[in-house]
Amino acid sequence: MITMPRYEVRYNENEEWREITELELMEGLHELYHQVTPAFKIIIEGKELQTPNAVYRLKRQFGSYQFTDINRRASSGR
Repeated sequence: MITMPRYEVRYNENEEWREITELELMEGLHELYHQVTPAFKIIIEGKELQTPNAVYRLKRQFGSYQFTDINRRASSGR
């Protein structure tokens, strides 16, 4: 099994956090940063990344980060 991180974004201080896909996260980072790896690393380390348009973070649940378990065999068709 592999664990995949889940991500959240908030576009406005008054909004609630909403879950986004990794693709949405990367697209948002790519619009602002020439190299997304340093920005992505901040998020993976558990910190919030503040940009002019949004705040990105790992999804948290019960005080810790939320990960989704993925069964490698199920996804590979074996």
